[in-house]
Amino acid sequence: PTFWIDKFCIEQTRIGDFLSILPVYVMACSRMLVLCGKTYPERLWCAWELCVLFSFAREKNAAKRVVLISLETEPDALELLSAFDVARAHCYDPNEESRLRVAISAVSRNQFNRRIRSWAEQLNKNGPTRAVSSSPTRLSMRS
Repeated sequence: PTFWIDKFCIEQTRIGDFLSILPVYVMACSRMLVLCGKTYPERLWCAWELCVLFSFAREKNAAKRVVLISLETEPDALELLSAFDVARAHCYDPNEESRLRVAISAVSRNQFNRRIRSWAEQLNKNGPTRAVSSSPTRLSMRS
């Protein structure tokens, strides 16, 4: 597929059934678009998708594949991700959350937190171009 969106490509009533094949989809993509608002680091499915990418690709290669778009001006997406802690991320469904936590613990929660924080710090140092939106209809680019 040219464009794969998890929300539409994974049957939302059977999300847990798709947990095992998500790595295939994520790793088949050449880029991962992260639309980061203030709740992004608190959503466990978002954390899981990043976990998959950073677990199956070298850290430098994984970082290059992610395009980060900050949807908020305050707090900044990089600031949020620099303090990322998967322990603060949750799912609406406790059964899904339990399955995801088991999968993430196999990778090592501390290692995953470190990789996400390191990636955010690397982006911050390199001064990435990222989009910031103050209204839902207007996106502007800034560096």
